[in-house]
Amino acid sequence: MTKKPGTMANIPYETHFDLINERERKFDELLRRGAFSPLLLQQVIGTFFLLLVPIVIRHKSAAHSRILRYGFHAVITAFCVYTIHEVRFLGPANGYGTGLVTTWFYIWSTTMLLANDVQKDFRRIVTESPDELNEVNEESGSSGAVDHASNLRRRSARQKTSVSERQLPKFYKWQPFPQKLSDRLDWACDLIFNFRGPNWNWRLRSLPPLPEAVLRDIHEDTASNKNPDQSQQIHYKSPSVKLRHVLRSFVRDYLALDLLKLLLMRDPYFWGYVDNPPSPPWPFDVLASSLILVRSYRIILSLASVIFALDIITSLNPLFFLGISYLFPNFARSITHQPLGESWLYPDAFGPTSSVLDHGLVGAWNTWWHQLFRFGFSECSRFLTDLVLPSGSSQSKGYRSARRILQIMLAFSLSGLVHAMGSHTTFSDSRPWNAFLFFVLQGVGALAQYFFEIAILPKSFRPPRWLIRTTNLILVVLWFYYTGPLVADDFARAGIWMFEPIPLSLLRGVLGLGAKGDTIYCWKGSWFDLYSGATWWQSGIRLT
Repeated sequence: MTKKPGTMANIPYETHFDLINERERKFDELLRRGAFSPLLLQQVIGTFFLLLVPIVIRHKSAAHSRILRYGFHAVITAFCVYTIHEVRFLGPANGYGTGLVTTWFYIWSTTMLLANDVQKDFRRIVTESPDELNEVNEESGSSGAVDHASNLRRRSARQKTSVSERQLPKFYKWQPFPQKLSDRLDWACDLIFNFRGPNWNWRLRSLPPLPEAVLRDIHEDTASNKNPDQSQQIHYKSPSVKLRHVLRSFVRDYLALDLLKLLLMRDPYFWGYVDNPPSPPWPFDVLASSLILVRSYRIILSLASVIFALDIITSLNPLFFLGISYLFPNFARSITHQPLGESWLYPDAFGPTSSVLDHGLVGAWNTWWHQLFRFGFSECSRFLTDLVLPSGSSQSKGYRSARRILQIMLAFSLSGLVHAMGSHTTFSDSRPWNAFLFFVLQGVGALAQYFFEIAILPKSFRPPRWLIRTTNLILVVLWFYYTGPLVADDFARAGIWMFEPIPLSLLRGVLGLGAKGDTIYCWKGSWFDLYSGATWWQSGIRLT
């Protein structure tokens, strides 16, 4: 009997484990032949230090600053180009992380070294105890002890605090680039790993406003630090409540990823069989009669997997650092001046879904979707825009609009580049251009909606809120239905869904709902091994 194209009979693997094993065999064989270089631990650590060193070394003059920053950036450029072109890492997500992390690191390095002079322009909010109030702030040249002490006394009189907070009163202040080496290391590491900057002077405007107590101490206006979508001050949870909230979210995400992994691996589409794939697995095979439902099912599963994966990753930050500060406050204060015990330092990964209903595509990308990469994209796009269309005091409205359009499109293009390079470094037949095109189209769609609302619609037109929300919902759903397959199909082709996101599985291991070969233990094999290359710099601890 003739088999139809795309049916299970044309897939030469009984389970996804067979596909993974074959990829690993081919990868090892090509590595032995020297087709590419492995990813070594020393390369990862060394590249990080290439960014850390020029930030930590105190700049003696403007010329010294430019030499350090531009010189180290040139070396980082060479390392990143080499990694993208020569290095392959089969590990998590079939090598997708190699290109994605490398490209993002390059963009972040450009933000830190070229687009800004961080030692001169950046400062962060730190905490100090009353014992330090009388100490002169060597970094800024003034103590501010009287004002801060007064604020502290007034706040202590008004607020009801826990026992631990009464024992450890504190105030907040701005910390510019420090003098002391240990403080500079703390400051620089915080900057490098702090993508959204909740405690920095460049913090994203999409984040919730800072607590009033913090704003008073740092002498900032409450209104100027408020998110336009938020009409009132956020009530921040106490550390213990925040920890319980994050822990519940972690458990929810964990269970959701277990279920999603089960569903994904039952559908060969997510193995990479994108062209003429089989129907979705039972009970979703009822969708097979409608191509619209099948496409929607796979886009929704792809979107849900990304959301829950990002959410569980970002929840590790408060679980670890807020947990340490809550359980061991003295230890936390001894290693850093960061307010690790403050719940406002750990904003949620995703914004309110209401922003999608209220603002459509603009709200989806500007507020709702995670903002982990936003500062890097916006600063690099601003830096590049200034090179093409320099800013000045006397500019026409059209010139400013052109700058704004270019900056937005560059930001979305950089996002597309990050995902395209991730697709490029996978051990698969992926389509990097499709991933790039998806993000460029998001910029086009957001700009089109924005200019339609301000240029086409009459200014006197004030539709009811229900109509705005209904229209925006339809717009977003249709837009992602038609553009979503560009990136969803590429994710599947790239093999990122083969990645095992959780170490233990209840559904597959305990309840036995998984495929042949599934056990309760999901993470198998070693993560490192010793590798001997042709030269000493190509030998070391290999990430597998």
